[in-house]
Amino acid sequence: MGGQFPRVSIGMPVYNGERYIEQAIESILAQTFSDFELIISDNASTDRTADICRIHAVRDRRIRYSRNETNIGYGRNQNLVAELSSGEYFMWAHHDDVRDPQCLERCVEILQKNPSIVLCYTYTRDIDETGQLLPRVDPPLNLHSVRARDRFRDIIRMDHICEPDFGLIRTSILKKTGLHGHYADSDRVFLAELTLYGPFHRIPEYLFFRRAHALQSTAQHSDRQGRTRWFDPTKLGKLVFPHFRQFREYLCVIGRVPLPWNEKVDCYASMMKWVHTNHRRLSADLTVATKDVLRPFVKALVN
Repeated sequence: MGGQFPRVSIGMPVYNGERYIEQAIESILAQTFSDFELIISDNASTDRTADICRIHAVRDRRIRYSRNETNIGYGRNQNLVAELSSGEYFMWAHHDDVRDPQCLERCVEILQKNPSIVLCYTYTRDIDETGQLLPRVDPPLNLHSVRARDRFRDIIRMDHICEPDFGLIRTSILKKTGLHGHYADSDRVFLAELTLYGPFHRIPEYLFFRRAHALQSTAQHSDRQGRTRWFDPTKLGKLVFPHFRQFREYLCVIGRVPLPWNEKVDCYASMMKWVHTNHRRLSADLTVATKDVLRPFVKALVN
């Protein structure tokens, strides 16, 4: 370590990740930039995750492993690793993804040279369960713009997979945000808040590899309602309106980040366009909720 605290904190929330977590940990430990801590928060896994993590923690003092007594939900566990961090920069690392050995070093260099940049990330390639490359098309995002309204307008679009969420972030800015909310697609809201603090930088090299497999949340829960209840188990059996929630959270972000009034107005205008673009998704929230309310009555009539 270069000082009392590591330069970088890497947070890895995990639940039942025995199949991929060893490879994910090893890809972190193989980074050419070595001044980091790896914080692993095990969300009460029931498989071999704990044993794998403890073995690596004994071998490498940079690993801090902790285990929750009960499953606190994905969203809370995701935030926990950030709250436990102590580095100047922070990065999330999922238990099933891998990084090129130079990924961390390249991102640190960018943030050190450019104080105005809030987050640095790289090109992404998708891989399958065996590590083979998958086809992928990334839409262009204007997240490097000097204007907050341009960055906000693009990040709230629904046609990208939020890869900047796995970039290297200035902790001083990270701590100002609300982190990830306990609802589906809260990563979009989190990134939207970060864009209002400053530009992102994307390194034009494939240094991050995102794994696609049958056990990931989007495969297990194809609808927003299901993913929201996965994020926050307290929502089980309750009505949820994920797209309306997302709309409300975007408005809250605009309201709390210190911006010139004209930038705020432009961001609010972008939200009006967002409503128009996503009116079918908002309508679907109401339709699903109505069906959930009526289902017990229909079942009683049928029986």
